[in-house]
Amino acid sequence: MITYGHEDYIKEAIEGVLMQDCDFEIELLIADDCSPDATQTIVEGIKSTHKNGDWIKYIKHQTNKGMMPNFIWALNECKGKYVALCEGDDYWTDSLKLQKQIDFLEVNNEFSGCFHNTKFINELEPHSIPKLWREYDKNIFFLKDTLSNRALFHTASFVFKSSALVLPDWLVNIESGDMAVFTIVSSKGKLFRFDESWSVYRKNITGVTNNVKQLDYHRSRINLFQYFNNFLKGREKEQIIKTINFHKDCLKRIKTKKSVLYMFKMLLKKIKNNL
Repeated sequence: MITYGHEDYIKEAIEGVLMQDCDFEIELLIADDCSPDATQTIVEGIKSTHKNGDWIKYIKHQTNKGMMPNFIWALNECKGKYVALCEGDDYWTDSLKLQKQIDFLEVNNEFSGCFHNTKFINELEPHSIPKLWREYDKNIFFLKDTLSNRALFHTASFVFKSSALVLPDWLVNIESGDMAVFTIVSSKGKLFRFDESWSVYRKNITGVTNNVKQLDYHRSRINLFQYFNNFLKGREKEQIIKTINFHKDCLKRIKTKKSVLYMFKMLLKKIKNNL
């Protein structure tokens, strides 16, 4: 669980983990990237009072590392056979989530990870209620499925075998660490989807994707898929090129739109000056 400035959400995120009912040990690693709020006080309060508070390993960095260095640091600290992800402003809703996912992976060796449906709530809109984040038409997915122009699933739903994850040097140069992990893990085996929704993804003012400009978003995606192309050494090259071209086309459309708007503004200014 990486977190930064999530004081309004971190309690619900932590409690979603600590309510898990399972027959294996859990370590909840919380990597706080020097949050300038009350996150530390909230976490330490839960750690000292909750019956499962000893599951928590809390680290607050003394200086801000940045999102990707913090994410990489947290992944390197994970010591378990399996790793589950849940960022500090999302939360799990089912106490058997981990048990069901890990039970599946224990007996299905050809799968390197699994995920489930996710509810989505847009807190930027008044009176918003959770709704299904995405619909699917199948339950088994392959490497190619993770290489589309849209994330295959949400971060808080993913559980994977730690043996399937490698952390390449280029990881620090990208902005979509979760998508990189999805693809790297799926390059080692199939992914399975459970039909049920066991987590909630929040869209709020602290969210990373909410604060990314469209031009920067598409440029970062092109950068990511170029790294994928080198990492996968020819695997699914056609799909990778297709996705890169999709984002290049989006950039062209945005730039064209901006150019037209600029010309229109200049024309209005000229007309105004001549009145």
